[in-house]
Amino acid sequence: MNENKKWFTAVGTLGVALLTFSAAALAQTPAPTPIGTPDATASVVTETTTAETTASVVGSITPEASMTAEMTGTATMTGTDLTPIPTISISTDLYVAGGTGGFPFADPAFQAVWNRTDSLVAGGNVSRTWFWGPGPNTPGLLEQYNQGVNGQRLVQYFDKSRMEINNPAGDRASQFFVTNGLLTVELISGFIQLGDADFVNYHPACIPMSGDFGDTLAPTYFAFQGVSNTQAGDHNASDRTGQTVTATIDRNGVVGDDPSKGTIAGVNLVHFENNHNIPDVFWNFLNSSGPVDNGNGQITNERLINPWNYASGLPISEPYWAQAKINGVVKDVMIQAYERRVLTYVPTNDTGFQVEMGNIGQHYFDWRYRNFGYCANQPVSTPTAPVPAPTGTVGLGTPGATTTAVTTGTPMETGTPEMTGTPMETTTAIASETAIETTTPEPVVSVTP
Repeated sequence: MNENKKWFTAVGTLGVALLTFSAAALAQTPAPTPIGTPDATASVVTETTTAETTASVVGSITPEASMTAEMTGTATMTGTDLTPIPTISISTDLYVAGGTGGFPFADPAFQAVWNRTDSLVAGGNVSRTWFWGPGPNTPGLLEQYNQGVNGQRLVQYFDKSRMEINNPAGDRASQFFVTNGLLTVELISGFIQLGDADFVNYHPACIPMSGDFGDTLAPTYFAFQGVSNTQAGDHNASDRTGQTVTATIDRNGVVGDDPSKGTIAGVNLVHFENNHNIPDVFWNFLNSSGPVDNGNGQITNERLINPWNYASGLPISEPYWAQAKINGVVKDVMIQAYERRVLTYVPTNDTGFQVEMGNIGQHYFDWRYRNFGYCANQPVSTPTAPVPAPTGTVGLGTPGATTTAVTTGTPMETGTPEMTGTPMETTTAIASETAIETTTPEPVVSVTP
C-alpha cells in the first residue's frame, strides 16, 4: 500500500441516495472541539424535540453500491440549532462485533493470516491477546480503492483491524499480499482513503481510543489529531531515547506532564522511528515471540509479528498517559497511536494482561458506516451502507467459499450492537432509530512473550 500522505486528492464518491431523516434530540456523549479550544460540552441537548427533513445527495458511485437509504438521525442541540446526524442501521447479516456472527473468511489469504496467531487463541492452545479478534465481524465487503480491480478492493473487518487485498493478481505467498488498513490515521484525521494517494474528507472520530463504550474520560481519536502525523498535519517529536513517558493527554487533547509516571515499569523510551519514540513495554510486545500456526499444520515458536510493524504500522504519535473507565473502573492507561493500531498499557492489570491492541476495527466500522463519533462543531457527513462482495467475484476472492472461524468455550462479548428496526436488504439500508451498542471491552488475555 502506498502510504504517501503529503498530498492527497479529495475524491468524494459518497453515492446517489435519497435520504429521509427523522431526527429526535438525544443526549450525545460529550465530544471535544478542535485542539486549542477544549470544550467537552459544546453540543448540549436543551430540550426534547423532533424534526423532519429530506435531502438528496448526488455523486458518483460504483453500480454495486447504488442504493436508496432510509435513515434516522440523532440530533444535537446548541441553543436553538437542530443538527440531524444521519445514521444507518446495519443488519446482523452484515456486521456482528466480537467475531461471533459466524461469517466465513472472505478469502483464503485472510484465513491464513488469522490462523497464524489467533487460531491458537481461539482453540485454547495459548493464552495471549488477540491480534485480529475471535473471527470476522463482517462478510467480505467491497470498498472503493481507485487502484484496485474495477476501482474496488476486497476487505473484511475484525475487532482489531480490517484486512485488505489491494492487488488480487499479486504474489499470494508475499507477506504483504494481505494488508491491514491505516485505520488509526483515518479516524484521527477524518479522511477516508480511497486510493494510494486519494482521500475524501469525512469527519474526525470522537470515539474513545480505550476503555468502555461511551467512556467520557479517555481521549478520543480526534483528541490525538494535535499530537499525531496524519493528513491533518504532522507533529513530529525529537529522539528521546533513554528518557521516560510522563506526558499526559485528556479527552479534549490537552497535553500535560506527570513526572510520577516516569517511575512506572516499562515506560523507558527505547526505540525512535518515524519521528516518534516507542516505550520499552510496547517495543517488547511488538517484537515478542510465541507459538504460531506455520501454515503446514504445525505449531512452531516464531515472532508473533514479522516484521514488527506488520500489524501496527509505524508510530504516528508519542505515548501519553490518560485515564479511562475499563469495565466500569477508572484506570491510568498509556496510549500510543500507530498507523494501523492503537496500543494500550494498563500497569495495574495482572502480568500478561497489561498490553493490548484497541478494538479499532469496531471503532472504524461504526465511524465509517454508522456515523458514530460525531464531534461538536464538525460538518455533517452522510454515510453509505457497506456493500457485500458477491460470492465468486472474479479477482476479489470468493466470499462464502472458505471456512468459518471456530472458537471454543463461551464466545467473548466485545460490544455486539443491539440492532433496531427491520434488517436491511443488501441493496437498501433501513433504520427506525439509531443503532445502540453495549460495552466494548478489550479482550483480556495474557501475552506470551
